[in-house]
Amino acid sequence: MTSRFRARCMPPSLLLVAVIMLATFAVQNPASAASIQTVTTFPTTDRAIALTFDAGSDRGYASQILDTLSANGIHATFGMTGVWAQQNPDLVKRMVADGHTLINHSWDHPDFTTINSAERASQLQRTEDLIHSLTGATTRPYFRPPFGAYNDAVLNDVAANGYTYNIMWTVDTLGWNGASVSQIRQRVIDAAVPGAIILMHVGAASQDAAALPAMITDLQSRGYQFKSVREFIEGNSAPNQRYFPQTGHFVSNGMLRYWESFGGLATFGYPITEEFMEGGHVVQYFERARFEWHPGTWPERYDILLGRLGTELTIGRQQETAFRPIQASSDANCTFYAATGHRLCFGFRDYWNLNGGLATFGYPISEEFVENGVVVQYFERQRLEYHPQNPVPWKVLGGLLGTQRYQALYPAS
Repeated sequence: MTSRFRARCMPPSLLLVAVIMLATFAVQNPASAASIQTVTTFPTTDRAIALTFDAGSDRGYASQILDTLSANGIHATFGMTGVWAQQNPDLVKRMVADGHTLINHSWDHPDFTTINSAERASQLQRTEDLIHSLTGATTRPYFRPPFGAYNDAVLNDVAANGYTYNIMWTVDTLGWNGASVSQIRQRVIDAAVPGAIILMHVGAASQDAAALPAMITDLQSRGYQFKSVREFIEGNSAPNQRYFPQTGHFVSNGMLRYWESFGGLATFGYPITEEFMEGGHVVQYFERARFEWHPGTWPERYDILLGRLGTELTIGRQQETAFRPIQASSDANCTFYAATGHRLCFGFRDYWNLNGGLATFGYPISEEFVENGVVVQYFERQRLEYHPQNPVPWKVLGGLLGTQRYQALYPAS
């Protein structure tokens, strides 16, 4: 096991499980390429399977496949070439917005065993740069070799470029090679085991899209559920989705784990949207916050950062007395933050410290003042309000900035 597995993918609470389970990976891991794991089957006793689709030729049935996955609430994995992403940016953005995992499948699908190190690096980086520019997402640390062809030299170069998982497959449906719908279904059923990786393709020459709905039904009837490559590797055994009838929205995957781990209802409120693309990032609005997916912050914050709603909603108010920076110092009652030139005092400071501090609320961007009859203080990501009539612990509340900002941006929604 490499140190990158823990640093990039695994919450500390699951580290022991990961150490035990990694020993059972179906791997081919030459000593000269020891920093990369070649995975053919994931280690699990759960009846879970990874559906993976390579996208490297034509647009084909990718939209139909995404519709089927969405209708069944399934997160899958797409092996993506840069050329395909360049030609189909709308579908790549949808894949990320729908919560699917992307794997770097090279720029234009050459056999990596026949090109040199510089060409391999270029193939990987061009694809990564394009996908990141389109979606804000990253393909690292997941790689799938074109044609399934690799050797020690390929693995060394792939690992040197930040890809520590070489994702192969348990069974190829052979849809690309003319297999019929019934043949595809039978191959998958015959190969189905806990942790299996199913290889399919999105192209028009394949019947994988046509076979997918019945394949899902077949596997579900045998007690299987579905996970993406990322969910398997990150040890995500928690529920992937929760429905909130109070507002009629779902919260899923990293968004759900962040909501549950860093404050829940009291801090963030209920979801008021589904996930969608905004400003190049997948976001979801809550009554008191906007969650933004920023790959690379795992594991500490589940790849989620909070939007700077307090800053966005106070644009143009910097000349008001409460928002003007002051000169002060910290004392027993107040902490002065030179970064923004404001103090944080008494009950607001206690609440700030107890409920997430800087990562949740950001720095203060105003002093305390009265707004609409309520004592408030603005922070980069929130507005704290003092409601003395409320029972403990509800005397200090976060403002409904998520609702306020969403309505300002999307008044017709």
